[in-house]
Amino acid sequence: ISWLCADIVLTYYYFGLGIKEHPVASIADAFWFLGYGFLSAHLVMALKAIPVRFDNIKNRIVIIISSIVSVSFLIYSITRTLISFDFHGLSDTVPLFVNITYPMLDLILIVPAVLVLVNLRKDYELSVPWFLTSLSLLVNAIADDGFANDVASGNSHNLLFWDLFFITDYLIMAAALFWFNRFHISNEIKKSSKIKL
Repeated sequence: ISWLCADIVLTYYYFGLGIKEHPVASIADAFWFLGYGFLSAHLVMALKAIPVRFDNIKNRIVIIISSIVSVSFLIYSITRTLISFDFHGLSDTVPLFVNITYPMLDLILIVPAVLVLVNLRKDYELSVPWFLTSLSLLVNAIADDGFANDVASGNSHNLLFWDLFFITDYLIMAAALFWFNRFHISNEIKKSSKIKL
């Protein structure tokens, strides 16, 4: 819902205000940042519900490998953004902060998503939506990195390409929600109605 609000704000900028160029920092970014908070809360609840054992050697290896990959990608992404960003003064501080924050938020979510995915791989009904959710976060991270870099470097003609990644991200996320609703929530409702009878 938060990300939908962000898209509605951008649609209003485009059609209502006639601003054709995507703003580097806007109210839409606040809604996107808020959405990351909800995703983080969901992942924390999932980690508690599984439950994930951190003394397990497999989980430690997953945490170490995914953290190394995430931190490496984050350093690369921030370095690339800083190099390509056209910084003129204090007025560019907020856009620079926004461009750097997206990859950081994406990569913070990837480590727990991979951890949940690894611990649910034997549970077919739950592993499929988590695989799709993890894939969605990865596609989103790639799109955020490319989008932020092209906005920072002024290559606005490439933004449509990254929009295709965002659309793919939303479609994968919708598939995950559909699968979860169809095979998990529906089964839980059936079980609870049988118990009541």
